[in-house]
Amino acid sequence: MKIKRFKEYEKINETSEFNLQRMVPDNAPNAIWGVDNPQLSHDGYDGKQSAINNALARVNDILFKLSRTTTLNRLRSNIALESQDIQSLTIQRILKNNNVSYDVYVKFVIEDNEYWGTVSDILGHNTKVKSEVFRDSNIIQSKEWSIKIKGTIVKHIKKWLSPDPGKYKLINNEVTCYSKESGKLLKMTQGMVVDIVRSYDKEILVEYRNEYYRLVDDNFVYFNWWFEPV
Repeated sequence: MKIKRFKEYEKINETSEFNLQRMVPDNAPNAIWGVDNPQLSHDGYDGKQSAINNALARVNDILFKLSRTTTLNRLRSNIALESQDIQSLTIQRILKNNNVSYDVYVKFVIEDNEYWGTVSDILGHNTKVKSEVFRDSNIIQSKEWSIKIKGTIVKHIKKWLSPDPGKYKLINNEVTCYSKESGKLLKMTQGMVVDIVRSYDKEILVEYRNEYYRLVDDNFVYFNWWFEPV
């Protein structure tokens, strides 16, 4: 068998899918950069996608660092505590304790749950708030939240105890009070109308026939139950 020499073969031209897609074959005369169809490349580099991935990585890194600080935990706690504000509050009754102080019994709603509470010595300097809400395991029991809720309850009660100026009619049988200037006794009977001049923390000043009278103690505490606005 005669062995042909290499020069006797026709010239070999490389023609393939690799060559047709301009992926820079070895026999290309000049290097061609880029690909007509980038999808032919598996996991090919994409500048825009790379920028997005880098940005997401930086964000995740920031969140990870924040999660290990007290700042984010405090922010999460504040957001949760906002949902634990009192939605509504009702004064059920007020009882006189030892003929000296007054205890207020209230009902209020937090996160659609109803709770009961007691505010002792509402007019004194040793006012205390007790309620089952401060033992509820479903509530975030932080010191700041507890102080806020107690303050809200006391503030609401004191505002209710201080009626706005205007005319009010006595619906109770009888109320006894004294003149602010002369100390003269006034016996109010059912149906009488007085004009509230101003409300204080422990006193309501009313006007009747051009003279000012002080409503204190029971007359002050039970005013909203004994009088009605005209």
